[in-house]
Amino acid sequence: MKQNDTKPILYSTSVVSLMELAQIENEYVDHLRGYVDELQRKVDYIKEYSQIGKHPELENEQQRTQFVANPLNAFGLVRRAHEDWSKVLDFIKMVENPAQFEEMDRLMAKAPTEEDMNEALRGMAKIHEIYDLEPADIAKGLLDGRQYMAQMPTPDRVLLADYIYNKTDYRRAAQWYKTALQNETADAQREEIRKKYIISRLKDGRSDEVEKYLAELSQSREESLSTIDKPTSTQLGCRGLYPARTNLSCHYNFETTPFLRLAPIKTEILNLEPLIVLHHDVLYDREVAFAKNVTMHDMMDGVSGSNNNIIISKIKELDVNGTIEINRRIADMTGLSLKGSSPVQVFNYGLGGHFREHFDFVGEDRDDEINKFLVSDGNRFATILFFASNVAQGGTLVFPRLQIAVRPERGAALVWHNLNNACEPEPLTEHSVCPVIVGSRWVLTKFLFEKAQMFTKPCYKL
Repeated sequence: MKQNDTKPILYSTSVVSLMELAQIENEYVDHLRGYVDELQRKVDYIKEYSQIGKHPELENEQQRTQFVANPLNAFGLVRRAHEDWSKVLDFIKMVENPAQFEEMDRLMAKAPTEEDMNEALRGMAKIHEIYDLEPADIAKGLLDGRQYMAQMPTPDRVLLADYIYNKTDYRRAAQWYKTALQNETADAQREEIRKKYIISRLKDGRSDEVEKYLAELSQSREESLSTIDKPTSTQLGCRGLYPARTNLSCHYNFETTPFLRLAPIKTEILNLEPLIVLHHDVLYDREVAFAKNVTMHDMMDGVSGSNNNIIISKIKELDVNGTIEINRRIADMTGLSLKGSSPVQVFNYGLGGHFREHFDFVGEDRDDEINKFLVSDGNRFATILFFASNVAQGGTLVFPRLQIAVRPERGAALVWHNLNNACEPEPLTEHSVCPVIVGSRWVLTKFLFEKAQMFTKPCYKL
């Protein structure tokens, strides 16, 4: 499946795409530096931007991945490309030398769209909200207890504050406006940010407490506004606050198929009803390399929501010939039939990439086309999810109703049954993917369908 050439590319939805945008911005900034000599009266302005936009030397894929996998770098990259490039180019064009601008115009055509900018803002806002991080810490590169070199300049902080304000989350918007005031800014800009802070506080609080809100601006820069939202079960799981489970068991699986007598699988049972099992070391390095051998132009936007209006990642259906061994291993792990099963798909998550609570089974709200499919193949009986990468921070898969959290472990496969023993939808399988804070989350997924399991599915008696 190829990305539609007529549709603008979204960079923020996968690390693969962000890596390409980082290269484009390096090329863009290189052109800027070539014009400095003939733009003497604008040299200070251009040098200021080029210092912000020029990245460290990204000599290999690992360095490029580490750079864009940090949300502060990724968000700043998208904001600069969307907000600053056109301003800088317009500024330069005030000098009459149109031949110089053809290459930069070509690069501008690849700049992020408004939709892309909103996806990047959504990702940063989710990192802030789900993990309940302090904006001052995020801005300084302190992400959920780990310090990074990247930091957020004032324009990044203000734009994120404006986005959160427009979402009517006035308390968190005020936090970001106050954080923006921690940086040195021009007096006019500083006064504008102060006004936005006071308006946010008034929207969130009471009009007769304006003096209190003014006094907050003179308080310690590190002192922040507390939030009073009670965390959801999903948020608790993402923050690592589920109680420790005491009913876990693990073993070598010799029994599902005859082949496992020669090569048993390390199996960890996380839950029995509904069945949730984690198999270790079942996706090999060559298969990971095969799955990741894609560019952003090979992949499509993975969407969710009632109107498919939330981009969660980029996705590609893998070639059937390249997944034969993976499919055999799924049969060995599960003992289930792969007849009529879905193709293996690879997902790569981007800036703050997440997937809100959902079920994999098909519910009652469905159209005629899905009804025809259910008649022929049945519902999604089981989900198989391979982790093709570790994730430095975030990206945990949680089952909020069961209080089970599974961190990405490269080479492991998580299997769960979406239907109960009576092949009815099991609501306890509701699950969610926590926002990626730092790292690149790669997963492979496959669905096995109900009717093919008539003579193979296990029936667990508790």
